[in-house]
Amino acid sequence: MHFSMMGTFLSARQRLDPLPVDIAGSGPSLGGGRRVSAGATVLVLLLSVCTGAGQKPDLTGVRIVTHPVAGHISMLEATGDVAGNIAVSVGPDGVLIVDDQWAELTDAISDALRALDRGPLRFIINTHHHDDHSDGNADLGQSGALIIAHEKARERLLAKDSAHWPVITFDSSLSVYFNGEEVRALSVPGGHTDNDIVVFFTESNVVHMGDLFNSGPSSFPIADLDSGGNAVKILRNIELLLPQIPEDARVIPGHGPLSDKQELYRLRDMLDETITWVRERKNSGASLDEILVEGLPTKFDGWGYGYMSAEGWITMIWNSLG
Repeated sequence: MHFSMMGTFLSARQRLDPLPVDIAGSGPSLGGGRRVSAGATVLVLLLSVCTGAGQKPDLTGVRIVTHPVAGHISMLEATGDVAGNIAVSVGPDGVLIVDDQWAELTDAISDALRALDRGPLRFIINTHHHDDHSDGNADLGQSGALIIAHEKARERLLAKDSAHWPVITFDSSLSVYFNGEEVRALSVPGGHTDNDIVVFFTESNVVHMGDLFNSGPSSFPIADLDSGGNAVKILRNIELLLPQIPEDARVIPGHGPLSDKQELYRLRDMLDETITWVRERKNSGASLDEILVEGLPTKFDGWGYGYMSAEGWITMIWNSLG
């Protein structure tokens, strides 16, 4: 189907690339009075982080910092890494953003957008449903901007008031022709959540990865098992995306500083090695607690200082393997 509005052409296509949809996930059950293993304790803490059950971060004094990326594309970063990175396209058609952080940061985000361009905010694309990427939908959408997301993101956002709901959804791929280029949203579900998308700014040579990728070595990725995420499928989706990302592309991560494809290769290698390491021990009969005690090989000592610890990542792999 096609939408034509205010001189901007938007199309939803049935399929762009053959990315398989394969969703799985599991979670623990804890009974009153029973002994809880270290692995189960770690998983409960992870579910609190991933699903928003934990406390919202302190947003006092948080600033929005603007980073030029390429051409008319910029990245807005919240200080303290309390929210997902925002991609911004500005130009003659107006303003398009990818993700919109917490509602409490709307005024600061709006100020940053006006400093880049005083044109109207026309489109908001959510990379997934988590609040630190979509909570600003209601406030920023008051301008009349159309909210776009994966159809499963809309399903999950229906738990919030209607101002947060995407009005355009898709299941495979969708393109917005805006500010002189195709802005292509591609569904890659089942890794971080069941509604992950990545967004390509095709002429600017920029890609927003959402939370499939957090830049820097400090944090292992997060698979939100309760929202259809799976650690093994993070690896699968990174491997499927790598051939579609130009070698010299600028990469906007879900969290962390602006990055490049070389860091995606590094992520792919880490995912492959750590998943293989856990799988081999699980298949040999080792328990999760025994694997946690052994710990990952020392080459990964530089990881695990951000959102996700080494123990948490081992536990996510274990539960993703089934």
